[in-house]
Amino acid sequence: MSRPNEDMIREAISAMGGFRPAARFLREQGYDISESGIRGMNRRWQDPNFDELEREFPQAYEPTPAIDIEELVARRIGQFARKKEIYDRDKLIQVRVNRDGPIGLGFFGDMHLDDDGTDLAEVMDHVSIFDGSTPGLYAGNVGDAFNNWVGRLERLYAEQSTTSNEALALVEYVLKKINWLYYTDGNHDLWNKGGDLLKMILKGNTLVHKSTKVRLALRLPNGRNVKIYSVHGFRGRSQWSDVFGAGKQAQLDGEHHDIYVAGHTHVSGYTHGMRPSSERMWHGLQIASYKKIDRYAEELNLDPKDLYNCPVALIDPHATSEVNFIRFEFDPHEGAERLRWMQQRYQAGKTAS
Repeated sequence: MSRPNEDMIREAISAMGGFRPAARFLREQGYDISESGIRGMNRRWQDPNFDELEREFPQAYEPTPAIDIEELVARRIGQFARKKEIYDRDKLIQVRVNRDGPIGLGFFGDMHLDDDGTDLAEVMDHVSIFDGSTPGLYAGNVGDAFNNWVGRLERLYAEQSTTSNEALALVEYVLKKINWLYYTDGNHDLWNKGGDLLKMILKGNTLVHKSTKVRLALRLPNGRNVKIYSVHGFRGRSQWSDVFGAGKQAQLDGEHHDIYVAGHTHVSGYTHGMRPSSERMWHGLQIASYKKIDRYAEELNLDPKDLYNCPVALIDPHATSEVNFIRFEFDPHEGAERLRWMQQRYQAGKTAS
């Protein structure tokens, strides 16, 4: 069916005395037209600015002759291939550990260095443990080095004594004191393009820097490996468990990591289990923040649950039991001390069962 031209429509309206009978008449003649279509045309005919409006309609798209479409397609295909290669590689980042014997990995919780409620003295005390003085002791971070308030939350700068410029100076000063195994950005870190600032600050002293989550496989010299799944915050909450998100991820994760660790909620918690298929043990941790006084938590009447904010995983590659392969000290001082003892025992030719 073809559409009638405007002259035919005008004649039909005049002859039939209305829009509905005109539409019926034209359809009977084999034309494709409706009453609403005719009414729309009539409104357009009555608009004195119709000609002016019509000139404003965009012209039909024509490809620009200057674009080499085949070159564009080839470039886009190459871009996707490179992006996918990086994406696949980052699903599980391989890290070769060249040091034999026991090693330790401390997990720093949310620092919020510029907040007046943060125990900065404790931060600096813990940072001093990971300054390289204990060989084989490394550090990771689950994010939120500073408040970095954004949007409506920027009003909270009025409630803290540290300015935004001072906050950046603190972040750079503290984070550069540690040679990080990895750092994951938190939600506060990413506001106000903070992630770009952290890239510059952490460049040169961080092996892996990722946004919100990272999966690592530590490849030990004797062939064993430790797989770590670290995120700013796992999904899932429960009134019965502060570490529910990490435990849920561990039990549903088909990748079978050994350590699941997160921060974000400013509470601490630990859980573990065993995979019957491999008889390997998994560990789930929720790490509290160094921010000890929090007006938001007080307003919600939340009880403090910050038992620890820098637990240390002690890894003995030569241990024969799962219990001694990975174990945790929740005080980083005790973790560093026990690691030194484990290394001395290893040098003496002894190891755990």
